[in-house]
Amino acid sequence: MVHRNGAHDTARVCSVESQMPTRAETKIWRSLRRRKGREDHGLFLAEGPRLVSELLPQPGRAVRILANDDVTEGSHVWDLIDRAIAAGVRVELVPKKLMALISDVGAPQPILAIGEIPSVGWADVRSGLIVILDGVQDPGNAGTLTRTAAALGASAVVLVGAAADPWGPKAMRAAAGSTFKLPVFRSSRTEAVSRLADRKIPVWVAHARGDPVVHGDERPENLALVLGSEAHGVSEAMRAVASRTVGVKLHAQIESLNVAAAGAILLDRLGAD
Repeated sequence: MVHRNGAHDTARVCSVESQMPTRAETKIWRSLRRRKGREDHGLFLAEGPRLVSELLPQPGRAVRILANDDVTEGSHVWDLIDRAIAAGVRVELVPKKLMALISDVGAPQPILAIGEIPSVGWADVRSGLIVILDGVQDPGNAGTLTRTAAALGASAVVLVGAAADPWGPKAMRAAAGSTFKLPVFRSSRTEAVSRLADRKIPVWVAHARGDPVVHGDERPENLALVLGSEAHGVSEAMRAVASRTVGVKLHAQIESLNVAAAGAILLDRLGAD
């Protein structure tokens, strides 16, 4: 039973449960730390107040909210619980040890959400600048680039090849909620090439020695910018259909930039909005 200043809060009691989830539920939620678990169940973890706050406004996306059973009344976490209840999302107060079992981080957050991975794809991509992450395996880079793409007005982020899972916990933390704000999905390179050709969208690939892009450079109204992994660069399949190779002019003895840094510069200079 949940209490508020020593009195029963009837609305909250009806919406918040303090019982332990079942073993089956816990097993599923723990599996979401791995890609296979997310793919099997179509769910992801959103850990911490910021991600939960970004998730709640997405209609039908939040499946369950879990919070520490000793959370302080009147805190930001309680505010999120109230928002979840208002949105009709089931909330459960659980022991910290259970949060630690489910969490992907060493020091678990006081609140997390189980969310449903959206079924989005090429049909959801509007006109504009499409960012394609070709084999970008580091989830931190993938998440940071998703955040940058959303902030600078890109129309979608498409991950091809052996790219990181955008719904993995590390990528989600790096994206800081941006994964909810535009279509983000995985595709094969073959399908990406075909879809872009069907829509007559030119492809520009990024390379350390590509043509420097500066502010004011003209670009097509619709464009796919392909960013590759630092280890292998853009794949041959994507290079083969590219009409231009672009980059950032570097000074001194620096050979290249981190892909997230280079991508941010290119997106800013290309004027995604």
